[in-house]
Amino acid sequence: MDPLADLVDWIALYGIIGLLTVGLAERFVPALPSHGILVAIGIASHDDAWSIHTAVAGTTVGSFLGAFALYFLVRALGKSKSAAILYTVGKWVGLSRERIDRAVSSLRGRERLIITTSQLIPTIRLISPLAAGLLGASAMKLASGLAAGIVLWNGLFIAAGYLAGLVLPSINSSAFALKTMVLLVAVEVIVALIFRLQFRLTKQLRREGNAR
Repeated sequence: MDPLADLVDWIALYGIIGLLTVGLAERFVPALPSHGILVAIGIASHDDAWSIHTAVAGTTVGSFLGAFALYFLVRALGKSKSAAILYTVGKWVGLSRERIDRAVSSLRGRERLIITTSQLIPTIRLISPLAAGLLGASAMKLASGLAAGIVLWNGLFIAAGYLAGLVLPSINSSAFALKTMVLLVAVEVIVALIFRLQFRLTKQLRREGNAR
């Protein structure tokens, strides 16, 4: 049983439109495991459903358009309504208000870099366009940051799927996607622990410096 492979077979029926649609959908359906679908798309690329370049381009454009739509939606609604939406979306994907507030604050002054890197962090990548709109970040900086981050994210998982299909022709897409998710969560936890330790060390050094 391989539900992801069945889903990708359906996407393949619509070609580039299917890729654009799945890229767009991951922005509006938080429960949709984008990394899993991207891995399955990469495996399908090896099976000649489409070229790997088409897969990356199609999913990237769809995801970019979805993220930009969220950004402009926030700008149109205003800060109070947008903040409520941001907290609601955060709740859906398991983010506390405190973590969302930290993510929003981190955007100030470093929009392009933060937006790019945020697209490489699960869950955070979904709320960063909303946060950018809430802060009134530049549309040009958002566009360049999103483009770079989405290409990296999509390209990484599609390439992983392609290579997996190359090495293991009979690979189960769903099983491989699950293993990828476990690895992704482990990496995210390790990175979060490193940043937290670095923050505590920096804070401690500042206290010691002030004490002197």
